[in-house]
Amino acid sequence: MSTLYFLKDDRAPGQITFDVAGLGDKEAFSGIRCPICSWRPSASSRWSCDCVGTPEPFFEGCGMAWNTFATRGRCPGCSHQWRWTTCLQCHQASIHNDWYEEEAP
Repeated sequence: MSTLYFLKDDRAPGQITFDVAGLGDKEAFSGIRCPICSWRPSASSRWSCDCVGTPEPFFEGCGMAWNTFATRGRCPGCSHQWRWTTCLQCHQASIHNDWYEEEAP
């Protein structure tokens, strides 16, 4: 059984999209990858603030669509700090902080 969490949904009614200037640079996302499948998001990757079917404790999501790594998981619409992020490739949820690779010493 496969469950989808914190998913991109461009069909959401009244969707607001949030972009952060300067995140088009490939380097900005070079240290971020899915801890399960190693997929790397790009500046154009989007998640939406929707709690349905996620491991997050229930809250009323605001429907904002944005790149969650531009804000370290904080929704710019309602300020909810997401603890979990779902991979847009493998559709598995992981702790948001686990997506950030440790810097080499």
